[in-house]
Amino acid sequence: MFKAIAPACLALALATPALADEAWNSPTGPIIYQEDAFGSAILSFTNVDGSAAELVIPGLAGNSTERGVHHGYFIGQGPLECDAAMARPGGLASLDWGRAIVSFDRPTFPTGFTVTMGDCDYPLSYSIRADLQ
Repeated sequence: MFKAIAPACLALALATPALADEAWNSPTGPIIYQEDAFGSAILSFTNVDGSAAELVIPGLAGNSTERGVHHGYFIGQGPLECDAAMARPGGLASLDWGRAIVSFDRPTFPTGFTVTMGDCDYPLSYSIRADLQ
C-alpha cells in the first residue's frame, strides 16, 4: 500500500527548508518568505511607513546555502508615488516601490539579514533588521 521513499529523495527533502519555515522578526513586524516566482524570492513585510509590502530578490529562489548580498526591490501598497510603476513577477504593478539590498548574516539557512532600502530610484536611505523567529 505504501511505497518506501528512496534515501536520496528523503535526504534532499530534509536538506531544503520549506518556504513557510523562513520567517523573521523585525521592528516593523514579521517578514515571511512567501514564494519563489520566476527565479526571485518573494518576502512579505510591513514597510517603515506601516504599509504592506513585498521584497523581490532576483536569483534567491531556492537558494538556502549561498546567501550573501543580494540586490532587489520592494513593491508596496502605501502612499508613495514614484514617477513610474514597478511590478513583481506574477504580481500587480504599483507606484509605491524602491530599490533594496538584502545582506544575510551567514550564507546558509537559517540566518538573519538586514535590508537597506530607498524609495523609488532614489539613494538607499533606511533599513530594517530581520532576526530569526
